[in-house]
Amino acid sequence: MAWIKPWESVEEAPESEDYRRSWEGELHREVGPKHCLFGCQVKLIGRRYDTDDALFLLEGGRVAEVHLTWSGHQEPDPQWPGTSIFATLEEWQSMSSNADC
Repeated sequence: MAWIKPWESVEEAPESEDYRRSWEGELHREVGPKHCLFGCQVKLIGRRYDTDDALFLLEGGRVAEVHLTWSGHQEPDPQWPGTSIFATLEEWQSMSSNADC
């Protein structure tokens, strides 16, 4: 897949497994029971290195673009971490603006 700049794949780095687990763990810490990703299985597949934005693959092939807060704890406001969900990776690539969950 060709990534849209400034997005990059995280799957090609040698340390990618530990790196993915770190980001996935932070996402699980931040989402509360009212957040649209609460209880979802996720896999980090890409990120922007100029922001704290990440792209997670969800069950069923959906993807979530997420802006983590890096608070290390559950966010009380379900709007955080900021999240936009797309039906497919291709839909995410083709969107010029995000639709919030």
